[in-house]
Amino acid sequence: MKYCINKIILWMDDEDKYRRELKFEENKVNVITGESNTGKTAILHIIDYCYFASRHKIAESKINENVSWYGINLKINDKCFTIARKAPDKNSVSSQYYFSSTGVIPESPSDNMTESSLKEILETEFNISKDAIIPFGGKSLKANSKISLRYFLLFTTISGDIIQHSEVFFDKQNENRYREALPRVFDLAVGIETIENIIKREKKLSLQAKLDRIGKKNALASEKKSEFQDELEIICSEAKEYGLIKENEEIVASIESLKSAIESGIGNSFEVQKSRLDEITSEKSFLERRIKNLTRFQSAYSKYKSSLNVIEDSLKPVEYWVGNDEIVKTSIFEKLVSSLEEDLQRVRELNSKKTPIDGKTSDEIAACRLQIDGLEKEEKSLPKSIKSFKDDREKYIFLGETKTKLDLYQPLVERREIESTIEIEEQIEAIQVVDTTENRDLCIKVLEEIIQSYMAIVKPSLENYGDYQAVFNYKDKKIDFRKPKTTHIEAAGSSSNDMFKHLFMFLGLHELMLSKNSKHVPSFLIIDQLSRPYYGEEKHTVDRLQHSDKAKVIDAFKLLDTFLGYVLKEQKVPFQIIVFEHVPTEYFDGFDNIHIVEEFRHGNALVPQDYLDRLN
Repeated sequence: MKYCINKIILWMDDEDKYRRELKFEENKVNVITGESNTGKTAILHIIDYCYFASRHKIAESKINENVSWYGINLKINDKCFTIARKAPDKNSVSSQYYFSSTGVIPESPSDNMTESSLKEILETEFNISKDAIIPFGGKSLKANSKISLRYFLLFTTISGDIIQHSEVFFDKQNENRYREALPRVFDLAVGIETIENIIKREKKLSLQAKLDRIGKKNALASEKKSEFQDELEIICSEAKEYGLIKENEEIVASIESLKSAIESGIGNSFEVQKSRLDEITSEKSFLERRIKNLTRFQSAYSKYKSSLNVIEDSLKPVEYWVGNDEIVKTSIFEKLVSSLEEDLQRVRELNSKKTPIDGKTSDEIAACRLQIDGLEKEEKSLPKSIKSFKDDREKYIFLGETKTKLDLYQPLVERREIESTIEIEEQIEAIQVVDTTENRDLCIKVLEEIIQSYMAIVKPSLENYGDYQAVFNYKDKKIDFRKPKTTHIEAAGSSSNDMFKHLFMFLGLHELMLSKNSKHVPSFLIIDQLSRPYYGEEKHTVDRLQHSDKAKVIDAFKLLDTFLGYVLKEQKVPFQIIVFEHVPTEYFDGFDNIHIVEEFRHGNALVPQDYLDRLN
């Protein structure tokens, strides 16, 4: 994704409408170097603020108290834009934005764009569609929430807070939202995953979830339908006991007859006979006896087959006797052995025959049990006894209660329809999701190879770790050093090595992303004081920086210069780096791709001292 910042603009809050501008060059390592407390780090916070930050870190003293609007003039995908946001009111961020689609920098900005509309415009340039969603949720991020362009900006900053951190390599990881966002967008940012594949995967998961819900619903519907059917059979059975409907009617006909009896109030009275109930009892008893006999037969037959195996085993020595010439064979021996051989042969024939007895017996038992189930179902709907009403009042009460039960249960049975899942299953089958596991493994290997080449460039500055192997820890998103020809991961030890690790990883990720033509991460990197490990808290002056530390700082800039030269000449793609520093400009002598933007020294600052003096 092509990207570069042309200018950072501060519109001052004064009558003269003074405008402070910092100009940056494309395809350069742009360096602002100078003293502490001059506003260098504030530039990083201003960029973040203009990109919809919900809170800000811009210093109130000298900077925010004197600024009315903050702005960025930039180029994205060969289009020039100007984005400005009204300065925060102390801790309260502003919702007022100015936007120019042609890059016009106004004399005085005015609110002409809502935040949501501006986000939509920029999301188009970041290739974030409305369907691009977080694939899985967390404590702060909800599943299926929209991906924010701010998540991809995590790949463009190395702030002073993390540049010498041994474990944390990305900014904003102290905020739950961004800590959870990083692993969710990493594959997409690097080019391992695509938005199209994410959408397909989410669609497939959504359909599968729907299929599971229907499956549970159908199972419940089937269960409830069976329960309600049983209730209706009990109602009909009780009605038959009073002779309100015919005894031999099926359940559907019985319900209709019962409805008719309820509507007429007093219908025909049918004589209740228990003959069918007796027949069912007799048939069930016969079938149960038959099952018991068949089960006994199965057991006896199984024992018979087992005994044949035992007999066969006991006769096997005959084969040894026949083939052994050392045994003395008498006239009786031949006769006896011949008889035993015949017995063995007959036993083997009986054992080898595959009779259908077992299968037929099991099928017969299953058929009997099926008949019993049918009879029990019919039995439920038959009257168990003969009843009569004492008077019409009792009869009408019974009819009223029965009507209520029918109204309650029958519609529920009719509503418990089983939904078809065939169409959903076909949709799931039609969605082809790409497995990114192999691509992820390849990308990690390439990233490690790239970083290894960077380590060779600054080998002297890595001291004992110059010959170590780079290992990318995918889970924690950080770089480790592995001792050669071992699996041992070493703690780098110094903050200097941690600083180099950060440079290695971010430059490596960007080289990888450029090679894969990443559409979501800007080809841009901003670094806040890579010399921080050597200055500490700036208690020492520049002149007291040790010679060995100076060499390491120069090596770090050599790495940036080499990286930029490579992507411009070999990959032939644009890239911009902005660095805030303390070191003197002489540190950058001899580099082809480093541009000094300004020196913040001797009163020059983000808000210059002479401007502050004029106000006073």
